Amino acid sequence: MSKPVMTVFAGTNGAGKSTLTRNFNDQLGEVIDPDAIAKTINPRHPESVSPSAGREAIKRVRECIQNGKSFSIETTLAGKNAIRQMEQAKKAGFEINLYYVGLKNVEYHIERVEMRVKNGGHHIPEEDIRRRYDRSIGNLPEALKLSDRSFIFDNTSKFRLVMEVEKGKVQTISKDIPQWVKGAFLKESEKEQEHTHADESTDKREEKQTKKMKGSDLER
Repeated sequence: MSKPVMTVFAGTNGAGKSTLTRNFNDQLGEVIDPDAIAKTINPRHPESVSPSAGREAIKRVRECIQNGKSFSIETTLAGKNAIRQMEQAKKAGFEINLYYVGLKNVEYHIERVEMRVKNGGHHIPEEDIRRRYDRSIGNLPEALKLSDRSFIFDNTSKFRLVMEVEKGKVQTISKDIPQWVKGAFLKESEKEQEHTHADESTDKREEKQTKKMKGSDLER
C-alpha cells in the first residue's frame, strides 16, 4: 500500500507558487489553500478574514494527517507552522514532496505582487514581503531535510529547475545556481558553525569547572 503524500508549495509572496500548484492540481489529494478558503468565506474582502481562513487551513491539515489522507499546502515558509506540519506528517508515515520557488531578490517579489494587484489580485504590504523573504530562505534547509523529494525552482525570468534533492542527496543541480539558493545553504552552514562553536564553548566551560572541582577536592 502506497504512503499518503504531503505536497508543500513554498516561497515568498509573488514567487509563483500558485502557478506551479495548478500544474499538479489533479495529483495532490486535498488542496489546502488559505487564500482560496478566505475567498469562500468573504468573496468581496478575503483579506479581512485571513486569520479565520488560516485557522481553517490548520484544522484541515490536522484532519488529513490524522486520517492518512494525501494533501497539499501553499506556504511562504516564513514561519515555523509549515515545518511543524511537515514534522507531524513525517511521524504519521507520510511521504513529503517539497516544491520551493524563488526569485533573484526581494525586489522582484515586491514587483510581482504589485503586478498581481494591478490585475485584480490581492495586496501584500511591502514590509511583510521583505520580512518573509529572509525568513523563508532561512527555513528552506530545514524543510529540505524533512522532505523525501525536493525541487527548487528559480522563476526570475521563467520557471527553471535548479536543484532536485532525494532523501538528502542532490540528484540534479544546475550549472548556474542563483545567488539566493547559495545564500540559503550559506546561512545553514553558518548556523551549524555557530552550534559547533557553542558546543565547544560548553565543553571548555565544563572542563574548567571540572578542574576547579578537582582543585577544590585537593585543597580539602
